[in-house]
Amino acid sequence: MDKWNSEIATSLYKPLEGDLPIRLLIIHPGKFDEPLKTELIPTTLDECQGSYDATSYTWGSPENPELINCGDSQLWVQRNAFNMMLDLRRPDEPRKVWIDAICINQCSFDERAAQVAIMHYIYRRAGATWVWLGPPDEHSSAAMKYAATLDAKKYVREFSYCECGSNWSRFVEKSYFFDTSFNPGMEASQVRELVLAIVTFLNRQWFSRVWIQQEASLCENVQVICGPDSVDWDSLFALAWVLCPKYTETWPDYVHEQLSRTINNIQAVRIIQKARHYHFQDVYGKTDIALSFEGLVDSVSRYEATNPRDRIYAMGNIIADTAQWFEVDYRVPWEILYADVARRFIDVDAFRFLKNAGRVRQEADTALPSWAPDYRYKEESEYMISTATLWKAGGSSHPAFIPSTRASSSKVNLLPKGRKRQIPMSDDLKNFKGANKSLLQSFTSFRCLMSDEIVYTGDFVEIENADLGANIARIVESIKKDIEYIGGLQDSTYINGDTVLDAFKLTLIMSCDAQQEIVRSDYVKAHWDEWFKWYEQGCPGYWDAGIPEMNHAFESSGAAKTFRFAITKHGYFCLVPRIVQIGDEIAIFQSYELAVVLRRLPPPPAPQKQGRKPGQDTPDPYFELLGDAYVHGMIENEARCINDEFNCKYQPTQAQLDKMLKASDGGRGEPWSTLDLSGQYERIFETLGPRTVRLV
Repeated sequence: MDKWNSEIATSLYKPLEGDLPIRLLIIHPGKFDEPLKTELIPTTLDECQGSYDATSYTWGSPENPELINCGDSQLWVQRNAFNMMLDLRRPDEPRKVWIDAICINQCSFDERAAQVAIMHYIYRRAGATWVWLGPPDEHSSAAMKYAATLDAKKYVREFSYCECGSNWSRFVEKSYFFDTSFNPGMEASQVRELVLAIVTFLNRQWFSRVWIQQEASLCENVQVICGPDSVDWDSLFALAWVLCPKYTETWPDYVHEQLSRTINNIQAVRIIQKARHYHFQDVYGKTDIALSFEGLVDSVSRYEATNPRDRIYAMGNIIADTAQWFEVDYRVPWEILYADVARRFIDVDAFRFLKNAGRVRQEADTALPSWAPDYRYKEESEYMISTATLWKAGGSSHPAFIPSTRASSSKVNLLPKGRKRQIPMSDDLKNFKGANKSLLQSFTSFRCLMSDEIVYTGDFVEIENADLGANIARIVESIKKDIEYIGGLQDSTYINGDTVLDAFKLTLIMSCDAQQEIVRSDYVKAHWDEWFKWYEQGCPGYWDAGIPEMNHAFESSGAAKTFRFAITKHGYFCLVPRIVQIGDEIAIFQSYELAVVLRRLPPPPAPQKQGRKPGQDTPDPYFELLGDAYVHGMIENEARCINDEFNCKYQPTQAQLDKMLKASDGGRGEPWSTLDLSGQYERIFETLGPRTVRLV
């Protein structure tokens, strides 16, 4: 698309001048069947503020472009942009709009970068933003008409109540389309027909684009159009909000296959509304919601982007301190951009980005270091653990509102020559000469509070087909295999005092119920037998409302399908990514809310020096980050607290270990009362103690 108009670009796109310069497109009036006539007008945002409309739409396929009149030139545009202009064209007066694909010279990298850098101003200063959802169909018409009937103000207030603060239980009180009382008087067949229309509508491509986060957030007046139907933003938000589950729930079977995509799109609408509340508090009310680049980019891999760089640029422009995080430059390879953003997080000890990092979240043979996030689009957020609000395995995390930009303070360092990685070199990487290219051959150090070697891994179920019965049977077989292994363990009690069987059951649900509230052993004692018997029977009535209580928690954890059960040398029960092998290590990093899995790299070959014994002077190891993990009994800051209370040392001497065991007094010592911990945590003393772990 950036080559379509290269022959006329120099004459059509004169260099932009002035402070915050842009071009606007005049769509001249005309009837629907008349040719489109337009022209580009250079201006500045100060001159045109409030006098133009911004647009938000899906670029769509580059196939079958349309030719339009633009001044004295003929301009190729995508079919979606063409159809949008037809819908926006007035019959009797011109319309002044900003359309990115036309108003920006797509043939110029420099102009594209400069315009993307000020796009947040373009949307903020528009008189209105028009969201064009594409050509209409019977589903869009039904969904839009239903949205217009909703009490939008009520649901906006409800959202604000649920989103403010950290009390997840507020979601239980939200309005929900599938509650029997929500649509009184509507027949079941009517509900089904309407649900299918709404889900099909919410699955339109616009909702999954990363750029909509910015485009729909920054202008107070947002209008949504689809064919002849139109609603304002709050009505569209209300439609998505009432369909948003209260917590982990199963939708009716006739929409269940589309659940993941629809939930992602609903989440996109929620993020937009959160940003709108932040920016327009005079409209939506005062809020304590913090809007940061770190928080926005956390879930960006859910959404689509044509260019991987746009995942950073689109989300960054919603906030005010964009320039402190990155400089918009489309010549920088996306791998280097992602690594540089991670470096800035590391420099301020803000580690939430690790949820998007690790080999399990990266494609094979990637140029990215294992510690760098891969924000590229994935249809489902597999291998991501949904954290409960109280989880902080490594202690409290540090939010990253202001990044460090001083290279001298960086905690990312160049790998020694013998450790350099062989990385695939795309043309972008080969031709890039910037200093930050060295980030791809760098390591970073994390303060590790606990680590232990994995000695047992259970099975996971590879979902190869839609045969629900066969998949369930394999899961049951996997669970029984794990239970049999656990029955042969030397200890019958887990480190936190649970029986090993209860600890295993809680590990499978990551100690959380369907509402993502932390639960203890009494929960599995009450619900396991009913659930597992139902599972052994093949989950009869799976799509009905009466499924066992624990099933939502089990499916939410991803146990057996996305993760696998594992046990470490000192007896930790874990859920780990499926790529984990025996010999890998579980670890907890300071200030990171989850545990992680590491793979130790073999030392590089070195010439044998005369007089040196094999293994002598072995250099400190390097590791690859594989991904996140759950460790039962160690997810609520236990590692940090035990380390501090007993002054634990990594690889303690016998004298140091004896001192800790004496203070523990068989688990009855005073320190345990201080920590409010009971059980047999002294068994894992040897896995604790702060140390530095180097990731490549």
